[in-house]
Amino acid sequence: MVRRMEFKPSKEHRPQLRYLELLFRRLVRRRGFIWRGFLAWAIGCLMLFSDEIGNFDTRFQVRGNQKASENIILINFSRSDVDQAFGLKGLRSRHEVGDVTDSYYWDLELWTDLLKKLKQAKPSKIGVTLFFDESLLERKLNPEEKKIFYDPKIIWAALTAPNERPEFPAFTNSDKTNVGSIEILHDQDGIIRRFSQKNGDIEPLVQKLAGRPPPRSALPYINFRGDNSVFTNYNVSEILSGQVSTEALRGKIILIGGEMSDSSQYLTPMGFNSRQSVLAQMTNHLIEYRSISRLATSWYILSLFLLMLLTVFVMTQYPQTVAFIFVLWIATLWSATSVWVFDSFYFWLPITSSLGTIISCYMIFLGYQANKIERKHFLLQQQQKYLQELEQLKNNFVSLISHDLKTPIAKIQAILDRLAHKEHSQETQTDLKTLRQCNDELNRYIQSVLRMLRVESRDFKLHIEVGDINEVINDAVKQLELLAKEKSIRIQLELEPLFSSEFDLTLIREVMVNLIENAIKYTPKNGLVSVRSFERNQNVQVEVIDTGEGISNEELPQIWGKFVRGKDQDLKTKGTGLGLYLVKFFIELHGGQVWLESNIGVGTKACFTLPVEYERNEGKDNP
Repeated sequence: MVRRMEFKPSKEHRPQLRYLELLFRRLVRRRGFIWRGFLAWAIGCLMLFSDEIGNFDTRFQVRGNQKASENIILINFSRSDVDQAFGLKGLRSRHEVGDVTDSYYWDLELWTDLLKKLKQAKPSKIGVTLFFDESLLERKLNPEEKKIFYDPKIIWAALTAPNERPEFPAFTNSDKTNVGSIEILHDQDGIIRRFSQKNGDIEPLVQKLAGRPPPRSALPYINFRGDNSVFTNYNVSEILSGQVSTEALRGKIILIGGEMSDSSQYLTPMGFNSRQSVLAQMTNHLIEYRSISRLATSWYILSLFLLMLLTVFVMTQYPQTVAFIFVLWIATLWSATSVWVFDSFYFWLPITSSLGTIISCYMIFLGYQANKIERKHFLLQQQQKYLQELEQLKNNFVSLISHDLKTPIAKIQAILDRLAHKEHSQETQTDLKTLRQCNDELNRYIQSVLRMLRVESRDFKLHIEVGDINEVINDAVKQLELLAKEKSIRIQLELEPLFSSEFDLTLIREVMVNLIENAIKYTPKNGLVSVRSFERNQNVQVEVIDTGEGISNEELPQIWGKFVRGKDQDLKTKGTGLGLYLVKFFIELHGGQVWLESNIGVGTKACFTLPVEYERNEGKDNP
């Protein structure tokens, strides 16, 4: 009988499984986001496979001419040199012979003089890039000529081609050590980019001149240093006439070539060049070991993935304008780094595929962010609509409750007033008076709530009139005289004569009542409340000063909030915490400023300013 085995995770493995489960669920929820990132990454990877060769050409062109090896000298046969040599012999110009080929530049006496001059300078090696076969020799060489033409320092050009029999020059020695292949490999688009491989026993001419083969570990691409002008160039006539010193040629590698017709030019990433110039570029590459290197493709794919992650992070964490600047900065920094590394260390970092990854990621996630913003905007509109309905429901509820409370409060007040005029015992009179105070306090609470709802409504408008702020202050003081007498508080007025100003009389009267009432509440018995008014800087300034306990510096910033009161005031005085909130609201509606100055144990000074002339052009009538 086979027992069924069930896997039950141990207690120590349960948190890990729970974490993996949560991670899996999160990935599933964000699969659209993840697929967008992988799409941008895939675009960059596809571009990577076509990025290398084309970008080598572009890098060479952008880099321009660079300093080449000073050990390479180019000596050029011009047509005038050959024509002059034949003219001295009384022969007609070879311009009449036909197309310019390698044989055009052959003349035994001319080459004998040239090679003799060069050997006297003791160069390192001489490479002849022109192919001269045996058919050009009209006679046998004498011993002196053989010694010159068969010198082991001179490497003669041999013609080779894949799967074809090589063609050797006329001066090939028995072991073929003085010949080198001048085969140049063309890519399918006709551009020369790579080294030719060894064909049979014949090594390439450039390897024999440089003394080393192309490194196997590096890319087989030629590191072009520029066009023909990067090397030192001399004409044959300058060598033969002695214009070039032997010191300029001593220990150098000399490549001898001739002017070719336009049809014989070779196309390189740096434009059209002669065969001699192309072979010089290869020789320079091998001498200075400037091989181009690169990482494995997997590393470049990983770098594209990291660029994708960085771009996604920028796109999702910053606003669109800032994200665009960051993405542009990332692309510029990567491109500059790639160019610098290639120019300085011959190390290839892809640019096209990297920029393709960054741009495609930016475009894909730009649409994603736009869709996300649109969705949030829609949800915000729905939430705003819901909040408006909720706010309206709250206002209706508070207004309804407050309105329903006003009727019984009014009835209670009327009954208390009627009972107060009748004869009662002292205890009953005290109770009636207490009830009246509580009723008045409740009525003030309801009125404060109703005022707050009214001023916070969208259709609230100021009713600007011309008035005297001192009259408003006097009216507020008369309204609160009874409250001040109950605490034996003296109200001192210091009102300067003022011109009439523009303000909402009802709201400013409410401001003065609230400030003076607060001063009376928080001033102990037999205290003093001072009210001052004066003009300063085209503004009317009013100050209400009490001699109460004062407010701490920690509480001053929050004292203007809605339903905010001092920490210890709930036990000492009663209030809604709406008075100062409404004061600040009303003053700022008029374009004024309001502030408090307070010291513990000394008192509090409440100040506000109003502009003498209300500025209607700022649209403050409808906040």
